[in-house]
Order: sequence, then C-alpha cells, then structure tokens
Amino acid sequence: MKKRKQNQQAFDDGPSDKALGVQDTNDSDEEDDDSQEIVNVDFEFFDPKEEDFHGVKALLRTYLDDATWDLSGFVDIILGQPTVGTVIKTAEDESPIGVITVLNLGRYKEKSCLLHVYDFLKRNVSDGTKVEAVFNNNPGEVGLLVSERLINIPEELASPLYKGLLDEVSWAIEDEPTKILRDSFKFKQYLIVSRIFQQLPKKKKKGAPKKLKKQSKQQSVSGNEEMDNGELIYIKPEDELFHKLSHWSCKFPASSEAAAAHEIQGLKQFRLVMLLSAQSMELFKSQFCIVE
Repeated sequence: MKKRKQNQQAFDDGPSDKALGVQDTNDSDEEDDDSQEIVNVDFEFFDPKEEDFHGVKALLRTYLDDATWDLSGFVDIILGQPTVGTVIKTAEDESPIGVITVLNLGRYKEKSCLLHVYDFLKRNVSDGTKVEAVFNNNPGEVGLLVSERLINIPEELASPLYKGLLDEVSWAIEDEPTKILRDSFKFKQYLIVSRIFQQLPKKKKKGAPKKLKKQSKQQSVSGNEEMDNGELIYIKPEDELFHKLSHWSCKFPASSEAAAAHEIQGLKQFRLVMLLSAQSMELFKSQFCIVE
C-alpha cells in the first residue's frame, strides 16, 4: 500500500448526471432522502499486479471506443510495469476502480496493442501527420499517459494520484537496474487520450433566417472541430489543465453505445487527444499536484 485517502462517497461505473450538469427532475422528497445516505469508503493506492488483470481490463474496455484491439496485451504491459503506475482500490472491494500509468511508446512499439492505439488515433485525429510524428519520430522519448477511474471517485484523489505517478517517473530514472530502463523514463513528451462532453446546440426553430443556416453548414464542414461554440465539460478535473497546457490537441466524436446514450441528454461525447511537453508536465505538476 502506498497511500490511503478516506472520503465519504458513493460511486458508480458511469458518468453521473451531476457530473455532466444535468438536473435531476425527481421528486424533491425522494432527493432529500437520497442526500442523507452517506457511505464511508477508504481509497488505497497500490502497485499494479497480476491479480488486477480483470479489473483493469474492465476500466479500459472503452479506451479505444468500440474498436476491436489487443486490450489484454495492453493490460499485461501495464501490470508488467509495477515501479511506475498505480491502481486504486477500496477497503470493501479489492477490484481496481482506477488505474494510472505512463508507457514508453518506443519500448513497446512492436506490441500489437500499441500498433492498434496508433491506428485508432491516426484514423480519427484530423491531422494524421501529427500522430505519425509522435509514434515514428523518437517514440522512445514519448510517454503514453493512461488514466481511467470510475466517475464518482472523489476529485480530491486526482492530485496525489498524479503526484505519485510523476514522482515514480523521477525515481525510475534514478533507480531502475539498467541504463536502458532508466533512459526509458526520460520523457520529453506525454501523449494523453481522454474523453470529454460538449453541449449539443439547441435545435433551431422553423423559419430561422437562411443566413444562420448557411453559417451552420460552414461550421460543420470542419469535421473534428464542429460544435466549437458548445461548452466543454471535462469529466476529469486534470484534463482541463492538460488541454490548456497542450502543445497540440484534437477532439473527435466518440463511437460507442455510451456516447450515443448521452447525446439524448443534450450532450455529445468526444475523445480528446493531447500532446504535452515535459516542461508543460512540470508546470501541470506544480499547479495541480498540491497535496496537503
């Protein structure tokens, strides 16, 4: 065990209406009853191990949306790197409810799962040359930062979680047994694949001016940059700062059953790909990883 954080929180495996800014229309009496139910949960950070395979696989099942890919191989890599990486568990349930790690693209570039990640991003990112550059130009200097956790885990856990990961990267540069391994953690860039939501534009009433309709068409031509005027909703608090500090970023519509379900709520789910420099990651650490 690395660290324990206690918080009063009930959690679930999907995005909550509250997290997405959707108001609850249930009876207020029923709402009051629910608000009085508090569950005490201990959250603990552990090194990943083989026994976590199925739990980590479940957390990453939509990492590449609905694509068929070598997810098992991806999980094996994560669990095979215990010195850098963390799984979150609870005292009541030993199945992981969160995972974070960073994988060297060059070290694992021949693995089928990383080739699938490359294909997925190249196919969906509007400027595929950016993806090619990340994976083909000095991939040994790029870390794929993987972070997935259940939506209702307290946001306060994110800060120590990232501080722990970035500290482990620094320690690995000093402590790994071979020079090759030590050098594999000297990242100059970090690639992050996350997800966000964006509010759908309200349907225009009949008889709207033709000029507005024409303008809407012009905006939709941009494909991955459509709906730029809709408010972005960051599911994980760290992603807003990552987005701000990124060297480049691209969003594209998610393709999954979960994404389709949330469109009914007036929200559209997007995948957000971001590339950060090592300097930007240090700035992120100084601003975000504040642990009391």
